[in-house]
Amino acid sequence: MPERLTDQNLNAYIDGELSPQDDAHVAQAIAQDPSMAARVASLTRLKSMLSGLRDEMPGPVALPDPHRAIRWLGIAASAGLLAAVGIVMLMVLTPFGQEDDGWYREALAEHADWARDPALPDAREVDANLFLASVERFSLPVQTPDLTSASLRLTYLHYYPATETATAALHLGYTGRRGCKVTLWVSSAPEGLDTALAESRVDNLRGFRWRSGETAYALFATGMAERRFTVIASKVYEATRNRRGFDEVTRMALRSASTSVPPCRA
Repeated sequence: MPERLTDQNLNAYIDGELSPQDDAHVAQAIAQDPSMAARVASLTRLKSMLSGLRDEMPGPVALPDPHRAIRWLGIAASAGLLAAVGIVMLMVLTPFGQEDDGWYREALAEHADWARDPALPDAREVDANLFLASVERFSLPVQTPDLTSASLRLTYLHYYPATETATAALHLGYTGRRGCKVTLWVSSAPEGLDTALAESRVDNLRGFRWRSGETAYALFATGMAERRFTVIASKVYEATRNRRGFDEVTRMALRSASTSVPPCRA
């Protein structure tokens, strides 16, 4: 564990991913440094908001118990992963309807433009206040899951105000440590957009789209392994449809899908 703690170390602490020794080291540093404690509180608040829990203030960050891991959780996560793949293999066969797909092509173009630049492994996460302000400007209900369990951090956020020809939209960009770049695009759902998860490939770029109520979602990944992106898409879809954050089994499934896979082809 380095002497100078980074946001990556603090995020790992919040997620309970550190060894007991490193966990104790970070906890001691937080106790001795008020500014670091404030940073941990800010990161925890951001994770809660990204999980769709903006109205629920996060509690204090407790030292994870190294003995709390339960064997059946890993089994349940594996089962959840297989179920997710099976569900999506059925859902991705759903063809696109006849709805206006201008919003989707705009989202795809914005992702391609953003993903063109290499991902920075030390990029800072989006500030919690900026995130909250952007979501509040978006007039429709929006669910933006925290993808740190999938080794992805929210490092880019852009709000597009409505124009005469387009509705307001949010572009959330997630980056990984090995070059991955994922876009979650949120806008007003056009009439005819189905609630089922649908897949498309345009210019060799794979994407998914669906609606939840009046809100449309699109998800894109650049260079990511197919199976990993399939699992991420299924879990984001479930979170937006159920309007709640990820539970522990889902987080375990995302971690499982994000390990032992080749790095993204940037």
